[in-house]
Amino acid sequence: MKKVAIIFGGISTEHDISCKSAENVIKALDGRYELVLIGITREGEWLHYAGDVADVTGAWETHDVTPVALVPGCGRTPGGLFSLRDGRLERLDVDVALPVMHGQGGEDGTLQGTLETCGVPYVGCGVLASAVCMDKDASHRLAAAAGVRSPKCEVLYRGASEAEGQAAVEACGGFPVFVKPARGGSSIGVSKASDQASFREALDAAFALDPKVAVEEAIVGDEVGCAVVGDATHGVRMGEVDRIVVSGGGFFRIHLEKNPGQNTELRCPSDLPADVLARVREVGERVYLALGCEGFARVDLFVTPEGEVVFNEVNSTPGLTCYSRFPQMMRVAGHELGDVLEELIEAKLA
Repeated sequence: MKKVAIIFGGISTEHDISCKSAENVIKALDGRYELVLIGITREGEWLHYAGDVADVTGAWETHDVTPVALVPGCGRTPGGLFSLRDGRLERLDVDVALPVMHGQGGEDGTLQGTLETCGVPYVGCGVLASAVCMDKDASHRLAAAAGVRSPKCEVLYRGASEAEGQAAVEACGGFPVFVKPARGGSSIGVSKASDQASFREALDAAFALDPKVAVEEAIVGDEVGCAVVGDATHGVRMGEVDRIVVSGGGFFRIHLEKNPGQNTELRCPSDLPADVLARVREVGERVYLALGCEGFARVDLFVTPEGEVVFNEVNSTPGLTCYSRFPQMMRVAGHELGDVLEELIEAKLA
């Protein structure tokens, strides 16, 4: 049976979400492959976990673990993943890695570059696409070059003056604006600012997570998503498009851990008119390919009341929890998560 390394956890603010994604992925792939579980602690330590998979979302790092060493090399000097036992390195034989990592240190090209350096094949977006998708400023620029509209966006760096902040707001059309860590995932650290006071608070929250912050025009419209699988060489396909309905005047925060759907309703399939849905699919594919994505990703877009499709962001390793959007969009289209992941794994091994 082929061996697949599931890599989860990590140093980002999305550590817990990654563990929940891994739990769901393990269930989906159970019996299809021999799974080698490699967890990364919040401090960045790599550990081979051989305990009960039910504890992946718990205190897994406290038991049944051995340190993992990453050895560069390929070809005549093979590298790879090694478990450190009693002072000796034992190779962890894996055929392919499936990173289930979200946010900085896992979804930004860092992990992908590490695996390539060690000669370990992996499923998902490569180094460049992962880095570009994580950076909202860079991804918007590439999408614009592909002819896709993005929200007006200005970048501020930690230590920016109040005058620079005000200029950024004005360049985005004035309040309200969204303030985001430029290289953060999910909605963590994201705020909607409607005046100067809330703008200062939003900057503080975003700068606490990233020295580079994106100030974006607030797009009026619905947020929709495209679950995309494939690459430029072999073609791409999509799951059903979903639509997010937000209540209470807030904005979409899928990772409200106590109640993920607290302020939102996810409609999948969406109830968009056929012509708008066709444009959403076309723009989603165009962005996916323009950013160099491969394997799988989720492309998030806005649809304005006039039917214009506007790019928001790409999750190069989308959430794979039991309540995440990507698995749901694929499932509604008739593709269970385990089947989708098996297809991607087999394509990488071919």
